[in-house]
Amino acid sequence: MIDKWKLSRFWRLSLGLLLLGMGQRLLYTGAVSPWAMDRGLPVLLLMLSLVALVVGLALILPLVSWFYKLHRSDKRLPKLILLYLLSATLVGLVIGGIGQLLYDHTSFAYAAVQTGVWATSTIIQSVLKLILCFGLTSIHKNLPIRQRRNYLWLPIVGVVLVSICLILLNYWIPTVGSVLVSLTDALVLIFTLYYFTYLVKETSHETTS
Repeated sequence: MIDKWKLSRFWRLSLGLLLLGMGQRLLYTGAVSPWAMDRGLPVLLLMLSLVALVVGLALILPLVSWFYKLHRSDKRLPKLILLYLLSATLVGLVIGGIGQLLYDHTSFAYAAVQTGVWATSTIIQSVLKLILCFGLTSIHKNLPIRQRRNYLWLPIVGVVLVSICLILLNYWIPTVGSVLVSLTDALVLIFTLYYFTYLVKETSHETTS
């Protein structure tokens, strides 16, 4: 049976991630969406977004502090976080640069290039976040990371397929799709953490790298 205290941490993290996802989407919608402007909703949406962001951070930050204090002696933790940040930044720069080149030197319309950049970035960033979650749960369970990378393939396929479906939905129904992208991104993170923490069982021969 899963320890109740551990499970409470998991659900606090889950709620925090959902609130952050909702807050980011409401902030974007309230600030720049013509739909919100036409209905006089920017102020209301901005207030709701701030509440969601503050509550989400209030739930997540204590858990981040707890995790860091628990595993700060593990040398893999700073390496993993640094690698994720560098990879995410590099991917953003490369995709943005390719998009700019396509717009400047081809006949592609700006909207088409923007959609392509967003779609590619969404898929790759989702995969990077999945790998980060895998690394963090491996550290938390005191397990090797590289030797267990075979566990990544099924979740990666699932994340890519979900991302593609959301991209298509956002293309066909922008208003609904954009909201679902934010919420589903948080749900994917939650399921990924749950999958690697509780569903993937370590074998007897696995040792910490």
